[in-house]
Amino acid sequence: MSITDWSEDIALVDLGREPQLSEDLAALLASLDGPGAVPRHVVLDLNGVTMLTSSNIASLMRLRKIQQLSKRRLVLCRIKDRVWATFMTAGLDELFEVAADVGTALASVQLGIR
Repeated sequence: MSITDWSEDIALVDLGREPQLSEDLAALLASLDGPGAVPRHVVLDLNGVTMLTSSNIASLMRLRKIQQLSKRRLVLCRIKDRVWATFMTAGLDELFEVAADVGTALASVQLGIR
């Protein structure tokens, strides 16, 4: 996982595939929800993710809740078709904010566009 501080308020997180994905999500959750964590918007680049497990989905849901409670946005982008099919089947496409690419996701967060 690589985390880029796009701005003071926005983190761009590039996720990889399993088994690293589970560890990446756990580390991201700890950094956003741990002691001394500074709330900020998160753009998740899922381009490297080729499949999701139920554990990954649970972590994404927890991340979504953390962001909502801190009044910060979570935007997922560059989701592969196979992963998007999982999102749609599970009804997650209705819960998560999604953008086609990183630039669009960052711009929407910076400009406050939903």
